Amino acid sequence: MRKFPASEQIFVLLSLLLLTGCSHLTSELGRRLPAKPARLTVGQSTLGDVLKAAGPPTRISAAAGGFTMLYEYNGIEENQIGFSFEAPVLRFIKFVAARARLEHQAWLLTFNTNGTLQAWGEEHWRNRLGGGAGAQILVTVSSLVDSSQIRRPAPQHDWGKLCLAPLPKMLNVGQSLDTGLQGLEQTLAPTAVGQRALEMTPEQPKIMKKK
Repeated sequence: MRKFPASEQIFVLLSLLLLTGCSHLTSELGRRLPAKPARLTVGQSTLGDVLKAAGPPTRISAAAGGFTMLYEYNGIEENQIGFSFEAPVLRFIKFVAARARLEHQAWLLTFNTNGTLQAWGEEHWRNRLGGGAGAQILVTVSSLVDSSQIRRPAPQHDWGKLCLAPLPKMLNVGQSLDTGLQGLEQTLAPTAVGQRALEMTPEQPKIMKKK
């Protein structure tokens, strides 16, 4: 039978004495995408067939020779572990460490002017989103991982505000990806390259993809 060193035994004992508990937080943005419906065929299926099978898209935009639609899902799972100390004040506070993972799914569909499906692309990956730590009141559970990049509002919510945008963004409105006329981008796309370069938008932190 294996014997553990005294230092490891002490660490485990202290962990059991100080451990307050664990929390599991989940958040879903968009609807989880199923496997590609077999009845949808490029070159034959229509817009009505796609909407019937997959529902309304996350984003839509005009495109050369037709239009394009983006379906997107982002699922966040955050695991937390907390500790507290038996002290007059600290007993009501827990110290928490957290890690979160992101699951990302996307479909990109292109249609011609007759509403016939011309192309279908898809993406699915999981990876670590980030981590965090903090102190909370004992009965409180809240997220400690920055997921603001995932929670950006959909661009169609701001279509009526484009004329009031800051000058760099307003000057680039003819090529903007937010108008529904110049193309689409996923939520995790960089905000300081390509058509966004002239808007001078601060770059978002990068999230590495993992199949």
